Amino acid sequence: MKALVYHGPDQRSDEEKPMPPMMDTTDAIVRIMKTTICGTDLHIMKGDVPTVADGRILGHEGAGIIEQIGGNVSNFHGKARTEKSSPPASSASRTIRSHWSPMGSNTTSRSLG
Repeated sequence: MKALVYHGPDQRSDEEKPMPPMMDTTDAIVRIMKTTICGTDLHIMKGDVPTVADGRILGHEGAGIIEQIGGNVSNFHGKARTEKSSPPASSASRTIRSHWSPMGSNTTSRSLG
């Protein structure tokens, strides 16, 4: 999987990364087809957020196809198209806070049909 990776102020690269693991039965893995960065990512890339470490994967809004779903996911199904937007900070999952990906199980998503 391709990822935009932060390596310090004004230093970023497109890198090949492994598919993230399913960490919880409420998780879903989405193959992102279209994505964008937001103002937060721009501040990170400029170096305005010193708590962001080298190697952080950026981008947390996108649209894609569900590749895998956990056993407790009932409102989505595999191969469905979906969008993914930023989660509320108070419910960010451990996946979001980890090095794997800025996406996680408590994100705001909806089916695109």
